Amino acid sequence: MLPILKKDLYEVKDACIAKNISFNIKNIKYILLKFSSSIIKRVNQIEEALIAKGYGQ
Repeated sequence: MLPILKKDLYEVKDACIAKNISFNIKNIKYILLKFSSSIIKRVNQIEEALIAKGYGQ
């Protein structure tokens, strides 16, 4: 799971650079908001995959 989270963090970093937002402690709220939303999206995808495989019953 850590390599996936690392990849998501790099994607958030690249998005910040594209939007001309510096990746520093000053903008940590924005960065953590985007990163946490990415984590929640990933958890939902994993949950749907597990349910589709029958692990939810």
